[in-house]
Amino acid sequence: MATINSKGPLGSDRAGQQMASIENRLEHLRRKFQMFFNGFDRTPPMVEYDALKRDVRDLQQSGFVTAQARFKAQNLVARFQVQRSLWDRELQRREEGTARPGLAAVKSHPRDAKTVDPIDDL
Repeated sequence: MATINSKGPLGSDRAGQQMASIENRLEHLRRKFQMFFNGFDRTPPMVEYDALKRDVRDLQQSGFVTAQARFKAQNLVARFQVQRSLWDRELQRREEGTARPGLAAVKSHPRDAKTVDPIDDL
């Protein structure tokens, strides 16, 4: 996990590399949360979530040399904040007991295959 520890303005090359790393990690984390919310994973990926949250906060507080890098960073931060609000809302619903894993997870487990009739889904 790459962490952002910059004190001064980020040049376009270094900023591009850090933003690409954060973007890849965001997509990877989005997939992990999907697996958790659909019932395929038992625990949420909170370690990766907290690390990404720190790095996005550090990116947000950094200065940028070019307007293009600043625009890309703002776009990336906004995408993360949208995903973050969705994840936090769904985690809260799971804690309250108002949300259940998706039906796809139930169908994939052999122990539940007898209780779900695939004809009913048509």
